[in-house]
Amino acid sequence: MYTYSPRPVHVRPELDRMAEYIPGESQETFSARTGIPVDQLIKLNANESPYGPAPQVVAALGNHFAYNNYPDTDSRALKEALAEYTGVDSRHIVVSHGSNELINLLWHIFLSVGDNIICCPPTFSLYTFITTFCGAYVLEVPRTDDYEVDVEAIIKALTPETKMIVLCSPNNPTGNPVSEQDILALLDTGRIVMVDEAYTEFSDNPGGLAHLVPQYRNLVVMRTFSKWAGLAGLRIGYGIFPEWIVSYMRRAQCPFEVNMAGHIAAIETLKNLDYTLDKVRLLKEERERLFQMLAKRPYLRPLPSQGNFILTEVDVEEVRMERIKHAVESRGVMLRYFNHPYLSNFVRLTVGRPEHTDLIACALDNIDEHV
Repeated sequence: MYTYSPRPVHVRPELDRMAEYIPGESQETFSARTGIPVDQLIKLNANESPYGPAPQVVAALGNHFAYNNYPDTDSRALKEALAEYTGVDSRHIVVSHGSNELINLLWHIFLSVGDNIICCPPTFSLYTFITTFCGAYVLEVPRTDDYEVDVEAIIKALTPETKMIVLCSPNNPTGNPVSEQDILALLDTGRIVMVDEAYTEFSDNPGGLAHLVPQYRNLVVMRTFSKWAGLAGLRIGYGIFPEWIVSYMRRAQCPFEVNMAGHIAAIETLKNLDYTLDKVRLLKEERERLFQMLAKRPYLRPLPSQGNFILTEVDVEEVRMERIKHAVESRGVMLRYFNHPYLSNFVRLTVGRPEHTDLIACALDNIDEHV
């Protein structure tokens, strides 16, 4: 009797060399591991805002009753609001479910098998993850000893297959911005320069580099509402592109890319900026207090940050990372730890509320007693 045997299905070979992107541990996973109830956890491992969105955002979401209809596929109202917020004409703006989806789309538009991008580690690992998925490669140009971008080294590393130079400003996880002078020097290479500004609202230059996009055919700026606006759960982001790239992005995007809730929340956030930017101000003030608290510990070296987080080096000869982790986790505090060789002795702390800083200080005081 003949038995039909289907042809074996082969996944793309790129997946065999693609390391899985590992985000910060979820509250549910942490709770199952530690036995601490979810409602007692303090989540400071994913750079989310500890403050909710503006009350007007919550009200608008609850007062909308047409969720059975698709949103405007052109996102006209949101793009007009973003144009006013950024000072850049709406024809340069593309919205999406978080900036990560726009990064993924941009990569797939420009990268073919054998191409490469330049990244400057330590930085956001998602860039490498998506590059590998495209069948392309990452050329790593490490940052200097003080975590600045090495422009000369980047230029020397360029190859004919280099399609993009990818920067995060302020950089995740080091917290330092890239200077406009360095961006302009890299734009002169003719390669697409993508600047991820997920944390720009927390920086000394909250307007970022958006104003430069209309002047350069090869500058792309990515933004998100996840961090500063407290909307991480709704996945709403946008990018600012030269017009010629906008046409390709829109062509490659699926229709109705952003759900109705995302549209409503982003528009209402931009209508009520005073509330949200006041929360940003509070976080910047708390960032300084958290930094000073960490800097007082002889075994910790926090890095100055313009994000809503602080990367801290641990002198593991004085205090093992496991002791710090145990001390804070026993109090329900979730921090971000790394397996990457650049960051194995570092911990990243999202800036929380004042009481969160106090709780971390208490946990570290407990370690101090046994150092």
